[in-house]
Amino acid sequence: MAFTSIITHRLLRTSPDAQVTKTLCEQLWPLNGKTEDCVRSLKHAWLKRGGKVYGRFSDDAGANPLPAWLKGWQNKSQTFVALSKQWIQQAEVLLAATENVLDVYCVFALEQLEAGDRLWLFLTGHEPAFAINGDLQLDESHYLDVSRFLMAANINLTEWQAGDSAKYLTLVRAAGEKELSEWFMSVVGFTDKLDTAKQTEQLLAVVEDYAQKLPAEQAEQTREKVVEYCLEQSKAGESVALAALSSSVTPEGAPEFKAFADAHDAKPAADLVPHAGQLRQYVRISGRNEQMSMSFSSGCLGEAVIYDAQSDSLTIHNIPPALKSRLLKHMK
Repeated sequence: MAFTSIITHRLLRTSPDAQVTKTLCEQLWPLNGKTEDCVRSLKHAWLKRGGKVYGRFSDDAGANPLPAWLKGWQNKSQTFVALSKQWIQQAEVLLAATENVLDVYCVFALEQLEAGDRLWLFLTGHEPAFAINGDLQLDESHYLDVSRFLMAANINLTEWQAGDSAKYLTLVRAAGEKELSEWFMSVVGFTDKLDTAKQTEQLLAVVEDYAQKLPAEQAEQTREKVVEYCLEQSKAGESVALAALSSSVTPEGAPEFKAFADAHDAKPAADLVPHAGQLRQYVRISGRNEQMSMSFSSGCLGEAVIYDAQSDSLTIHNIPPALKSRLLKHMK
């Protein structure tokens, strides 16, 4: 089974001037279908969330004791339960130094896969709901919405131990909650956020120059393959290795993409985190105003869609049948 250790604790603060309280669990959750499905659902929610930030642990051992605790756990000088308690105690101290209000369950899970070990931390809470009680009257209830969470962290333990990565730590922050997100980053000891947009921009500059040297049909297929591969890696929460990308997108008989990239002035990273938004914009051109919305594949530009910069106009050929039908009906 993938998840080998699961435990949860609770952090509560009802108002900015209230004391922070914690409720600690003394033993791991039993590994069964119910507990594994719960964490698996939280992981699926993680994969769907955008806005992830990538980095590593801070080198300040005084402010960030987590790496030392992790090493103690991996050396078996303490248990997974003890590790999670230390983490919560640190979170309690840091929360008390802020005015943040919080009521969350902190779910820790160790995932062991062939590709490497990962440590997950999800901060989630109960949601209010209605229920029918035994007297057939409407009653209030609560449930754990595993399709959503407030914040989360993922540590690639294998990459961290190898010591050759600067992005083994990934966070999802609280949307619209800057102070709360800063507290969470301190709890995890996060630093060195990667500029994924810049990394992706560098890669796409190389892809475009490479595609320009290919026949038109091959060029468009290569662009689409690059975007498809990178988006799949992003969805899986994985980085893009230039060598693996090259193997997937180099057309038969064409120069190897990696060799072209290595010699390019843009010098894309050998292992990068893709920015999904930029990837989609690369193969799809879109825009809108109050009266119009338009979207089309970038491969249409210059053929089915022609832009005249001087007159600031678009000429569209091969209009989609459904659109053509509606246009004719509207004109009548």
